[in-house]
Parts: sequence; structure tokens; C-alpha cells
Amino acid sequence: MINSTEEVAQTRSALRVAILGAGQMACQHARAIGRLPGLATVTGVVDPHADALESIRRIVPGVATYPSIDALLAAQQPDVVHVCTPPSTHEALTERLIEAGCHVYVEKPFVETRTAAVRLAALADARGLRICPGHQLLYEPPTRRALELLPTLGQLTHVESYFSFRAAKHLQSGRAPLRDDLQLLDILPHPVYVLLDFLERAGEGNTELTAIEIGPRGTVHALVRRGPITGTLVVTLEGRPVESYLRVVGTNGSIHADYVRSTVQTNIGPGASGIDKLLTPYRVAGQLLTGTTSAMGRRFLKRQTSYPGLAEIFSAFYESVRDGHASPVTRTNLIDTVSICERIAEALATANPASESAPAPRADAPIVVTGGTGFLGREVVRALVAGGDAVRVVSRRTPPDWERIPHVEYFAADLSESIPPAIMAGATTLIHCAAETAGRWEQHQRNTVDATERVLEAARIGGVQKVIQVSSISVMAVPGRGEKLSEKTPYEPNPRTGGPNAWGKIEAERLAEAHCREAGMELRVVRPSAIVDYRNFDPPGLLGRRVGNFFVAAGMPGHKLGVVDVVFCGEAIAWMVRNFEVAPRVINLFEPVLPTKRELIAHLRRANPDLTVVWLVPVVLHPLSWFALALQKLLRPGKPAMNIAKMFARLRYDTSLSAGLASAITADKARRDYHPTEPLREQSHERRSTPAQVLPADGRRTATVA
Repeated sequence: MINSTEEVAQTRSALRVAILGAGQMACQHARAIGRLPGLATVTGVVDPHADALESIRRIVPGVATYPSIDALLAAQQPDVVHVCTPPSTHEALTERLIEAGCHVYVEKPFVETRTAAVRLAALADARGLRICPGHQLLYEPPTRRALELLPTLGQLTHVESYFSFRAAKHLQSGRAPLRDDLQLLDILPHPVYVLLDFLERAGEGNTELTAIEIGPRGTVHALVRRGPITGTLVVTLEGRPVESYLRVVGTNGSIHADYVRSTVQTNIGPGASGIDKLLTPYRVAGQLLTGTTSAMGRRFLKRQTSYPGLAEIFSAFYESVRDGHASPVTRTNLIDTVSICERIAEALATANPASESAPAPRADAPIVVTGGTGFLGREVVRALVAGGDAVRVVSRRTPPDWERIPHVEYFAADLSESIPPAIMAGATTLIHCAAETAGRWEQHQRNTVDATERVLEAARIGGVQKVIQVSSISVMAVPGRGEKLSEKTPYEPNPRTGGPNAWGKIEAERLAEAHCREAGMELRVVRPSAIVDYRNFDPPGLLGRRVGNFFVAAGMPGHKLGVVDVVFCGEAIAWMVRNFEVAPRVINLFEPVLPTKRELIAHLRRANPDLTVVWLVPVVLHPLSWFALALQKLLRPGKPAMNIAKMFARLRYDTSLSAGLASAITADKARRDYHPTEPLREQSHERRSTPAQVLPADGRRTATVA
């Protein structure tokens, strides 16, 4: 315990810190500052969104909040301001804060250009102020330990910085995340500044970026030189598993700093003898095992809620402010990081020119596809473009260049808010694929239910005549014993029992039915089952769960599972657009011949040959489910319990309509191949006039047209 005099002294000496932005990263900053009592205290937060401010108030109760930087500076004079706003705002905000006499900590990326970084550094120096970029990996335990071991490596010869990550598709706030290439640029400073820090410590002279190679889907390869030392940088969205490491090689061994596990493995010594070659793998494996166990134990016991290294770099920065020392991140590291990231951003922008290999679209009315950059939406767009249709894609963010489909028009719009009239201009058909796929009830209300209402109203105003609503088989009730799930199965009577996703789909379907009926628009509803991609197989949730290198499969291996291939799903929806009049009013999309769970596991094991599969057959699953139900009721009284056995219960499916549609698509393709020299537009017209199979609105297959 400290006495009241000490408390007063600490309070007086604590730096007053304000935070610009109240998003996820700002919350991390607030938590980290909370670990530094006596050194700094958060006195103000700026964000125009009330809901974001409410989130940060839960972390810093009673903190003063402001809608703008002007309001903050009018009300108080903070010593330090943390900039946690979008990267495009960093330069202007940092300049404003320096001119106001504040020391500034700026989240990465610091700024977007080398010119801006040099200018801001000079401005801060002229005012006697400190600036610091968000380079917290320099203060994480793996970096600090690697720096301690650096002298043991002898003369440094090579540094390798590697970062593979999965781009975020959803945010807890419900807002749209950055598109993939912008996420790559947002994360890029981390592996760059760590690489540069070690090159700077070991090499003399200036840093040179000597080569950049950009892969077909944004993977970055770069070669960096500082004096006699060479470093390599690899950042990838596609590489798996997710990893972040630094490998430092010298004349007397190597160091591997792992930022995912927060461990360091060393291989010191020449390693040339036979005994070294024999024992080294065991020694390194032992370091990995003990280091990982120790690191995870420390995180658990400390209950760390902010990013590792964040509180440590804040502490070093605040001490530099109080004591007049240099910023904890060298000026060279700051400017060279910005410079290399700028060069890589330029290379990314020019690396994926639009391909002209796809056929040019016809000049008639476009087909509007909402959610056309998503898992299913992309395949729908590909199938439409392959048939020569003009397509307009609407999504919450435009895709990176490497994901754009040639001859497709892209619009960025939040469908839960206002929809620009240009989106529906001239269109006669709408395919509504967009929907929330994760999150809480409010996210599904906003991005599924509200978005459906707004997009249908925009379609009505824009004169759209035909609508295809993409829903899900989760909207239907579980059929009784001996019955099959079919297009005639009613809705789930209590929509909320299936969770937010099923509820949102039911409400969206009902909205579509009512709105189209009132507006006089023709409606078709497509309900895909669990969508899979056999080209890159990811098991559906109803098959089971992966736990490390084990896959726990639920049910009997010979039971069939309701799934549909994403390519077939896209082709089916495109066929329905071209043959709208004879397409069924409602169709549950399945594979024409359903696979067994054993067959799906075989697909999984082709890409994971060392995966161990454990079957939870019903005789085992039911007792486990009873135990889980009892445990949930004990630990979470008053909240609905999840019935695992019911979740994985066997269902029977009526796939006759999907099988008929598959035959129609096959015949359609065959007829197109029969006229290889016929112009694409004429072929498309012929397909519309004489569909291979007539599928009436009631879903019954009738006749084949010669």
C-alpha cells in the first residue's frame, strides 16, 4: 500500500494523455495505459460516434469525451496525445497536435509517405516535442530477448522477417473492415520495422530497398540491404499457418524470435559436427516446448488484456517525454519504415492490372449483385460474366485489384444506410446475396434485415423487375421423424431458437416476400445448404470441429450431409437469372447427389494427410450432450443451453429440384459448346429463349425442350 502523500505525488507527476479515436485499437491503448498508474492517466477521448465512446468509458470510467479534436484542445491541454484514427488522417492530426504543443504517439502506419514523415519529424524537433510511431513489437519479449542474445551470433550475415495473417472479414462493431490489400498495408509496418531495427544495429550506412516482388494475390517479397547485411521480408495473406517471426543469422549461430507464441529459440555454435546435427533438433524442440508453456502461462496468470509490448513502449515514450530523452524508436527506424511501406504500396497498386481475357459484357441492362465480393457472391458474378452478362457488384468495400473480375462494375455502399440511386440505374434484375454471417443480434438486424429492406426499396425506386433473394435452409423447421427437408417445409416457428443468423435470414425472406408482392416485383428465393468449396475444402460446421491436429466428426460416417458446392451454387443462380420465368419460386440448393460424411472427411484429409479423425457416433454423442446441457445450466443459469446432439442430428433431404436444375445447367453448357463460333451475345439470347429444362414455379420438373 502507498500512503496518501505518495498517491498525490504520483498523481501530480502523471502525464495527461488523450486518445484520438475510440475503436478497437484505442481500447487496447486505454487498457495498456491503465497498467501504468503514476506514469500516465487518460484524461480525454475524442470520437464522433457515441457507441464507440461508450465502449471506452467501460475501460476508463468517468473519462471526459469529446466529439472533435477542437473540443478536446479547447477543454484541456494534454501532455501526450495518442492518434488511433484511420491512417489517412495521421499526417494532418499529428501536425495539428504538434502545433498545439503536444507530444504525439501515432499508431502504425505512422504516415503514408517519406516526405510527410521527414516533415513532421523536423516540425517536432523545432518545437522540442517527441513523436513516436506504434512499433510495439520492438518492446515485446521475443525482440528484447533476441537483442540480449545478439552478441553471441558473431558477425551478423542475414535477417529474415516473416508475417502471414488472415485478413479480417468482420469487425465486432459491425462496421466493414478494410479491404484485404489495405489490411496488408496496415499490418506491413510490423515486420518492416523489426527487420530494420536489427539491420540498423548490425550494419553501417543507409538502408536500401533493392528489390520488390508482388505475388498474384498480394504476397510481398522484398530484399533490404544495409551496408554488408542483407534482410528479406515476406508478408502474405495466403500463407498458412498464421505466423510472425524474425530469424537472425550470424557467423556463430541463429536466433528465431516467434511473435505468435512469444518465444525465442537459439541455435548457437558452428553446428558442423555430427553430434551437433543429431542433437540440435531436440534442443530446439525443447526450447519451443518450454518457452511456449512459460509464455502462455505468463499471459494467463497476468490476465493481460492489451497487446504485448504496448504498455512497455508507452512507458519508454512517457519517460522520454518526462526526462527529455530521445524517443524510444529511432528517427532512422521511423523514416525508413515509412519509406519502405510507401514503396511497397506503390508496387501493390501497379502489380495487378485488369485482365482482358474475359469476354466483354453485352451492352444491355446490368444485373446488380449485392455481396458480390463474398464467398458465394464471387462465384455468382463469375458465372454471370462467363455467360456474357453485364454485372454491377455492390459491397461494403471494393475488392483489392487481384480479386476484381474483369468487366465488372464495383460500387462500395453500406446497404443498411442510404443507397445511391446509381446502383440500381438501368438494372432489371437484383441478386441479393449480402447478409451478415457473424456477430450479435444487432449486427444481423442491421446488416441482414435492415439492409434487405433498404436494398429492395432502392430496387423498387430504380425500376428493377426481378429479384433473387439468397437465403439459407436454416430458415426452415426441423422436419419430423421420417420426413425430408424440402421446399414445402415451413419456417422455424420460433425464429430466435436458431440464433441470430437463422433469425436474420427468416426476417429477410419474409421482408422480400412482402415487399416484392406490394411493389409488383417478381421474386425467386434460393436457399443454399452448407456451402463448401472442393477446390479449397473447409469442412462445414455440421460435419464436426477441428481441435489442433484432431478433427472431431459428429454422427455416423455413412450418413449424408446437406451441402452444396459454391461453384454449382453460382451457376444455379446465374441459370435462374437467364431462365427466370421457368425458375422455381423457392429452391433449396443441395449437391444433386449428397456426399456422405465419410466422403467429406476424405476431402479434408487430402489437404491434411496427418490429421487424426475421431468419430463421435450417436451412442457417444448423446451422453456427452446430456452432460454438456447440465453443465451449461449450472454455469449459465437462465440462459438457453445448446443441445449438441440436436445440432448434429441426422437430417434427410429432398434434392430432386437441385438434381433437375443441375441437369438443366449441364444441357445449357452443352448447347453453348455446340456453337463455338457463334457470337456470345447471340448464344446468350438463344439460351434465354429455349431453356434446356422447364422448371415451373411450384418446383416440379416437367419437360425437356428439344
